[in-house]
Order: sequence, then C-alpha cells, then structure tokens
Amino acid sequence: FTPDWIVRYMVENSLGRLWIEGHPNEALKEQWKYYLDEAEQEESVQKQLNQIYAEHSKLDPEDLTCLDPCCGSGHILVYMFDVLMQIYQSRGYRDRDAAISIVEHNLYGLDIDDRAAQLAYFAVMMKARQYDRRFLSRGIQPHIYAIEESNGLSTWKAFSGSDFGQLALDQTYIAQADELIDLFHDAKEYGSILKVEPTDYDNLQDYLEEIRQKGSENILFAAWADEMADKMPKLIRQAKLLSRKYDVVVTNPPYMGSGGMNAKLSKYVKDNYPDSKSDLFAVFIEQCGAMTKPNGYQAMITQHAWMFLSSYEKLREKILQKMIVNMAHLGPRAFEEIGGEVVQTTSFVLRNELSNEYQGEYCRLIEPTTQQGKEDMFLSVQNRYVSKQENFAKIPGSPVAYWVSKNLLEDFRKGKMLTNFADSVQGLATADNNRFLREWFEVSINKIKFDARDSNDAFNSKGKWFPYNKGGLYRRWYGNNDYVVNWEKNGNEIKNFKDAKGKLRSRLQNTSYYFRESFSWSLVSSGESAFRYKPIGNIFDVAGMSFFSSTHLLYLGALC
Repeated sequence: FTPDWIVRYMVENSLGRLWIEGHPNEALKEQWKYYLDEAEQEESVQKQLNQIYAEHSKLDPEDLTCLDPCCGSGHILVYMFDVLMQIYQSRGYRDRDAAISIVEHNLYGLDIDDRAAQLAYFAVMMKARQYDRRFLSRGIQPHIYAIEESNGLSTWKAFSGSDFGQLALDQTYIAQADELIDLFHDAKEYGSILKVEPTDYDNLQDYLEEIRQKGSENILFAAWADEMADKMPKLIRQAKLLSRKYDVVVTNPPYMGSGGMNAKLSKYVKDNYPDSKSDLFAVFIEQCGAMTKPNGYQAMITQHAWMFLSSYEKLREKILQKMIVNMAHLGPRAFEEIGGEVVQTTSFVLRNELSNEYQGEYCRLIEPTTQQGKEDMFLSVQNRYVSKQENFAKIPGSPVAYWVSKNLLEDFRKGKMLTNFADSVQGLATADNNRFLREWFEVSINKIKFDARDSNDAFNSKGKWFPYNKGGLYRRWYGNNDYVVNWEKNGNEIKNFKDAKGKLRSRLQNTSYYFRESFSWSLVSSGESAFRYKPIGNIFDVAGMSFFSSTHLLYLGALC
C-alpha cells in the first residue's frame, strides 16, 4: 500500500543514513536513489553531528536494530533487508552469513493482524532464501509477530487463598506474570501503542516451567500452570520487543481519527497520549519516537495535519525536540489507491537528538496530482527548501512552515497579529442542521428577522428564523447568505436538544457575538481563503469562521 519510492526514501534516509554517517562509503550511497545528503550546517551544529557520527562508527552490521511496529505484509521490512544486505556486503560478508545475521539480529516487526504478520514473516523468509538456498532448513525464525492477547488467562489473584500443599510460590515472579496478563488484555485493540516498561523477564519463563513440572494437588492451579507455560513465552517475547529501543524505526501507521475509535481504544489513547489523541497516526509518531534510541532515526509517512493544526501543537513541541533531517511533503494523491483531497500526507525522517539551529531539507511535492508526478519532482530536485527548526517557533503555534521567507519571519517578529485588533471565535453547533436550518427561500420572508441587533447594539430576538452564516463556496467580499436558523425564544429548542440518553448535543459558543457585524471565511477550502462582509443580524457557526472588531473591521476585512 505504501508507494515503493516512499518506502525507499524512508529506509535509505534512516537506516542507510545511520550507517553512512559512521562508515562513509560513496559506492554504497550511490545505490540509494532517494538518499538526501545532509544540508550544510553551521559550525556548532556540525560539531554536534560529528560526535554522533563518531558514535555510529563503532557499530557493526550485527548491532543495527530495525523495527516496523505496523509492519503489515512486510513491504518496509523487505526493503530494510535489501539495504542491510548491501551494508553487510560492503563489510565483506558472504551473502549466506549476512542473510542469517539479518534475520537473527537486525529485523523486527509487529502487527495486530495475524494474516498480515504471516505474510511479512513469509516475505522475510523468502528474502533470506534468495541469498541462502538452505535457509529454510536452518530453523531460524524471524522476529516478526502478531500481537498476542492474554484474554482467557487467569491471573494469580484468581487462586489467592487456595491450598497448594508443598508447592512454595515466589511472589516476585507471580506478580510479574500477573502484570503481563493485565497489560496484554485486549492487546489487539492497541497493538504497538501499548506502553511497556523495560523489565527483566529472563527468569520468569524458567520459573513458570519449574512450577508446572513440580505440579500441584490443586487441579485448577495445575491446569493454569500448564497454560501459563504455553502462552507466557509469547507475552514475554512481545513485552521485550515493545519495551526495548531501536536504532531505526520506520513505518506507515494506521490513520484513524478519534471519532472512529471504539471506547477501549479511545480511553487508552486519551489516558496515555493526551498530546496526540486526535488521530492514531499522531499517537504512532509519539510512540515511535519513544521506541527510538538516542541519535537513532524515526522515519514515517503520516497525514500532514500534525504540521499545522492547533490540536497537534503540543505534539509538534515534542517532535521539534528532535532534528527533522528531511521531509517529502506529499500533500494529496500520494497514494494511487486513494483519490481526492481527503488524505494529505507527508513523509519525514527524524534524528532523535535536539539542535534548534539544525537545518533540514524539505521537498515540497504538493503540486503534482499523481504518485508518479511526485516521485519525478523529488528526483528532479525541484521545490527544495532548507530551513532552520528554530524558525518554526517564531510563528505562533510553531507550524512546520519550512517554505516561509526570511522577510515573513521578520514580520512575525516585529509586527502585530490580527488577534491584536479583532476577536475570532467559534459559533453555534446545532448538532442537527437538517432539523434547525432552512435555506432562506424555504420559509416565508415575513418570518425571517433581519434586525435582531441594531446599529446601537440593542438586542431584539423576537421571531423564529434568523440569518445564519455557515461558510459556503469561494466568494469574495459579500454573499453566501443562504441559510436561516430556528432561534425562536432565544434558541430554546436548540439549547435543549438532547440525545436519547438525555445528554445535551448542541453547543452554543460565544453567544455574545451572535448577530454582530463581522468578516467571515469558510473553514474548508482547497485554495486560498475568500473573506466576506457580514452585516448586523447573523448567527454564525463553526464552518462560517468569523472575526469581530468594533473599530477596525472594514479595514481588516479589506486587508485580508
């Protein structure tokens, strides 16, 4: 599903980069078509990078640990295998020995879907077989697993107070086993976003096998010990994988807004990832960062909303504690399988180390409307920008606006914001527009009240239907006056609109601004915004974005 060239871009600029930094090799680098050289850095930053390179020079190929925590059918793992093979070959390894070492030491993959993990397992086995004809008979197993659940396993607490005869129990190991059972209950709901603390489980498996062999007069406990000895090794294995840190983490995570999450997933995300809870892709950005070693690399393709939206501002602060090495900002239509403008993506590489003065390279690939067009633009070295991370903080909200000019950054430093002169607020959310809204021609003109607030700000809301601003098509200066809203008795019916359980559905926000003169623009737009004057008398909603000013309104509207 991930475009092949994006997979290559991510792997070459993370795994490939980490190796090349410590082991310069032009012949090896020339094999990587999508590799981007480091942007030119200031002396202080380069000195910091040289220290990182020195640490990487101590690594041998067997030391490199590479994880895809959402591995699917193994597309990224397979290309990681290819790059690792090139690295081993550059160090003089025979193909057979390299293939064995890659499977034993380098590659790790997890997924919640059993079939996907089986496909990834098969793909890596076949890749190893490509370089070692006897590989399938060697009994070597890839570290690629589907997340296992502990559902159905009873904890030790279920047997508290039971008589075990001569069998003495070690409470430390029993507590460890109970923790794993609790941790991995419903684990397929959460997958690789489960937070697992590093723990020494090396002796737990041996202990459980020991008490199983000793047996017990308690038949239920004996059956439990048998089951624990069978299933606990799988839980221990995935706990180790989820708690360790990796040199390189590369993935295309799932995209799912909070509205699509079930109750369990939603609660877990809100409790454990409050800064990225809006979407699973953002949760995975945070989790993949936590799974990456210091000075290691994290490479992902995600929706690009995290770069700009205020709901991801705290997540951006965390991301900007690392170096954005480079980015392929793809925008819409990066995937042939997904049409339209809905999924807008960016692929990026982070080094898990901070330097505010670091300059990353950004490839702006928004304009091409096909997957092939974006790849061609990337390879043609068009629309490339170099930007310091510290510049992002000069703009309110710290958006990753890598294309912004020095002049505009200076404007933000010296100038004033629109918010210094006007208020911009959200308005009414009816929760059922079909019920409460009409187009103006659907009701009698005599029942529409246009003057709920007069020029002296006096208020009179007697009437039923009132003009309603809900955005609309691209139109400048004036217009899109299409809707009226039922605001009879000060919106009494909307104010008391509840669901079947009695929970209030509507949201009346910033009511003191209702019916006031404003300028408005539409929340959703595929191009630039168009600003429209709204005279006294309108209620506005969320899509009908509005700003208000008692002294500068017309000037500010014209300026916008």
